[in-house]
Amino acid sequence: MGLTPQTADEVADALRAATADRRHVTTVGGGTRSRSGRAAHPGTPLSTTGMRTVIEHTPAELTATVEAGLAASDLGERLAAAGQWWPQADIRPGSTVGGILATAASGRGRLRHGPVRDSLLEVVLVTGDGRIVKAGGRTVKGVAGYDIPRLAVGSQGTLGVITQVTLKLWPMPPARGWFAMEGSLDERVRIAERIRYEQWRPAAILLTPGRLSIDLVGSTADVTAPTGTSTCDAPGEPAGRGLVDLGVAPVAVAAVVAELERRGRDYIAEFGVGQCRIAIDTPGDLETLRALARVHDGHAVVVDGPEDLRGDPWGVPPQGLAIMRRIKQAFDPAGILNPGWFVGAAA
Repeated sequence: MGLTPQTADEVADALRAATADRRHVTTVGGGTRSRSGRAAHPGTPLSTTGMRTVIEHTPAELTATVEAGLAASDLGERLAAAGQWWPQADIRPGSTVGGILATAASGRGRLRHGPVRDSLLEVVLVTGDGRIVKAGGRTVKGVAGYDIPRLAVGSQGTLGVITQVTLKLWPMPPARGWFAMEGSLDERVRIAERIRYEQWRPAAILLTPGRLSIDLVGSTADVTAPTGTSTCDAPGEPAGRGLVDLGVAPVAVAAVVAELERRGRDYIAEFGVGQCRIAIDTPGDLETLRALARVHDGHAVVVDGPEDLRGDPWGVPPQGLAIMRRIKQAFDPAGILNPGWFVGAAA
């Protein structure tokens, strides 16, 4: 039987009881990114959707404090009515605010707006043993000890359950448009570099097979087609049984893309950021991409896929694994939270 607590205190009570019983708990938001981590996810489901209140929205300060189970689309509608938005987030139908942060689901606008972790000013986190921790600040971010807001983002719920957050917002841009051109990889990279450094401040510059797409936001005068491009729709996700995020230094993106196109892979690469999302169909595809990542001192992680592609979703453990384990022990001493999602856990 699942749990749907209505308050942080109820979450704390549930986690203290689970810690005492050594019973695993799996946090559930909107479920839009549930096909990640290891294939087996045992544990009592704890849904955050009972906590979905907008506690405070202060348009003059460009901040909003909300409960973690709030649907991100509902937040987006409320912000839009005030001429504001949350541009760092990758908002999918059904996503919750807490789920986006727990999975570090940044949108495609990182080149201009930064990653989603930069939007989190304050967080209320309930640790695995039932402590309620409030960290950060609603107007100025300060750090003493653990930088808990940054630890929470991308932690996959393995350190605690996010129950409340304060977000830094952006004014809604007057205009936005996608523009694209087709051509050789050398030509696309040349134009991408010109657009990035000369005239525009694009939100995103995306390379896909045979195509370059640019997302411009700003004043109406700024959102005009760069030379050689025409208006288009935003590119879709790569098509495959699973998706891998391959991360490298931004300067290595062109070389990675050249290899992906040589192999005929479907991908979308964020120029200037270093993130490449690639479709895979078999475990062999995953190993090929990990070999490519190693050549460029990068990594390749399965972010979506069926069970047969998630036997080892992370690959080579990160260099900071020992530190990660100590942090996990400090926040979740009994190891009850989100089994299968902690990178340091055994298979």
